Amino acid sequence: MWCIGFTPDFSWLDAPIFNGRGYSAHTRGLTPLDGLYFVGLPWLHTWGSGHFSGVARDAAHVVEKIGACREARGLARDEATV
Repeated sequence: MWCIGFTPDFSWLDAPIFNGRGYSAHTRGLTPLDGLYFVGLPWLHTWGSGHFSGVARDAAHVVEKIGACREARGLARDEATV
């Protein structure tokens, strides 16, 4: 988990999910790259996504999807992996 501050800058992240303008490809925080997710971005899903009032709903959605993916792979939701 990283906090990038007030201005999005992903130049330090080497991942094939960014367009030429530095914006990430995602759907409600889920990227095409397994294991890379976003929360807290403006308009991630709603106006509140980039604010404290809306980030919890987005985070819950991402966590739900991670859990479903783990279950599909035969891993328990609470099983830690390294």
